[in-house]
Amino acid sequence: MPHSSGAGLMDNPVRTGSRWIVRRGRWVSVNPAAISALAEKIRARPAVTWDSRYHFRGEEELTLRYILVLDALNFCFWPPLLSPPPPRGEGARKWSVAGPDGERLSGYFALAYALRRTAEEDAPFFDPGELATEDADRLRAVLGEIPLLPWRIRAIREVGQALVRLGSAREFFARAQGSCARLVELVTAQLPSFRDAALYEGREVFFHKRAQILCADLAGTFGGQGPGALHDLGWLTAFADYKLPQLLWAAGALVLHPTLAQRIARLELLAAGAPEEVEMRAATVVAVENLTAALHGLGRSVRPFEVDWMLWHLSQTKLPFPHHRTQTVFY
Repeated sequence: MPHSSGAGLMDNPVRTGSRWIVRRGRWVSVNPAAISALAEKIRARPAVTWDSRYHFRGEEELTLRYILVLDALNFCFWPPLLSPPPPRGEGARKWSVAGPDGERLSGYFALAYALRRTAEEDAPFFDPGELATEDADRLRAVLGEIPLLPWRIRAIREVGQALVRLGSAREFFARAQGSCARLVELVTAQLPSFRDAALYEGREVFFHKRAQILCADLAGTFGGQGPGALHDLGWLTAFADYKLPQLLWAAGALVLHPTLAQRIARLELLAAGAPEEVEMRAATVVAVENLTAALHGLGRSVRPFEVDWMLWHLSQTKLPFPHHRTQTVFY
């Protein structure tokens, strides 16, 4: 059986909705044999710990603002596709920033480190009033030429406006009362860009990737203490994004319809909310649930979000297939 979210706790709608989608899926299915093989492969891998090299941890209020901004902007880092395609070997340049010790960072870690540097050197950037009136020049000065800048400006303004309404980030998180389920409900109510939902066969389904990862980031940043003391981390599911389905597909744990596989290989855009895209995300959630259960059967006690972290780190290596392309604020 998949990992339980905890006795007496209402199940996560991401978990229940994803199972419902997979039972009806036409484009993507989950391969139990490959799940078992993957469990054997990763059973002895060490747990992924919070990476303090790139993330900010300082005074509590500033740290909480940092986490909110980080996860508000944590979506779609891959460069835009060019049409017509550029000459061979001349693809769009990947967004990146200079990291510690001269390394070049891209994607999520680039965002985390750029915001960390700003928190250390220009803390007023995170003042609620400043966030609520963010503009392109100021955000570009922090992040450079990051893709989808107008979408990120809207997301960061939402955070500022919510903090102005509620008074502080400390008050924002305190309203969750130490619960992931309550925090996801709060975030999706207060911040529209976190309302990660789609329609599938006439039913509204939820993925809440960034709202859920906010819970994990909160726990990781504070080491499970203070604002990070969340009592229902097992309620969280996988954070359905680009990289997990790519890795699970490469491992054979996800089986894609040949037409869908060809479209992804050709780097075609999948529309946000299209059945193929929704099934990719739902199957990812279910595959991680089943992988978590398989690891339990092998004596490895982990929660779905911890399996997600393990797989995400594994996905940073070179894989035989590209990830799917969907332009969205949700992941």
